[in-house]
Amino acid sequence: MMGLGERLDAVRREASASGVTVVVDLHGKLVDLSFMREALAVRPAELAAVVRRLVDEAAAEALAEGMSVLADVVPPELLTS
Repeated sequence: MMGLGERLDAVRREASASGVTVVVDLHGKLVDLSFMREALAVRPAELAAVVRRLVDEAAAEALAEGMSVLADVVPPELLTS
């Protein structure tokens, strides 16, 4: 069974759209980025906006997952203060 630190370190979330897939860790750090052929047809500024939006989306999901992991071991009143 993994300890708390290992469970938090294992948090990863993925988001995809317009031929772009991002994976972020618990801290919202981009750990993987891939482009499918569809993404090559998008203008650079639009592509950058898609990547930013997906990273933000995945980071919010990763944070929620991290909070869920913490909720298993930390009293709720300590998580909301």
